[in-house]
Amino acid sequence: MYRVVALTLAAASAALFAGAAFAGKPAVNHPVPSLAECAASDIVGAQVLNCTGFLDKNLLNEANATQDKTILAALGYSGWDGQFANSAIKIDNLNGSKTLDFGVKLTGISYIAVHYGAGRGSPGNGTAFYVLDAAQGVSQLHLAYDASSSAILFSTQAPDVTGVPEPASWVTMIAGFGLIGAQMRRRRRSAAAA
Repeated sequence: MYRVVALTLAAASAALFAGAAFAGKPAVNHPVPSLAECAASDIVGAQVLNCTGFLDKNLLNEANATQDKTILAALGYSGWDGQFANSAIKIDNLNGSKTLDFGVKLTGISYIAVHYGAGRGSPGNGTAFYVLDAAQGVSQLHLAYDASSSAILFSTQAPDVTGVPEPASWVTMIAGFGLIGAQMRRRRRSAAAA
């Protein structure tokens, strides 16, 4: 019985102390919005190798360039100088479009970021960074979410054109076949004359 009374008194004291400590501060019960996690299914048209996000707010601006560089370095890309105007292709005012077209063909390993507003069909007002394998070339990417706001192409590899010989190589190769054919004819004539 003494234990029950002692526990009751302890609980009452704790409640009284807590009430005094927070006096004058109204209880706030606002839900904290949570952002979705980025995933390979966010983008169609190229294989998503890795992603980071969604990070709160729009990070695709000069004020957040240092944070953007840090995120890109964590994803394996350190070639961006932090200057949006010099080295990145940025698309503003996507107005919820689900299609990204940077105006260049993405090839090989490419680094992009997409910001979504808080509209319907959005993962939340946030930004995600992606590492893509665009293989031999992709002109457009398709987004799984609505409410797209802006996007940036930080880097894409140059197209691989090593599989097609240049015209000078063709000329050299054909001339070589011609010389080999002429040499074979000469040997046949020499063998027939002897």
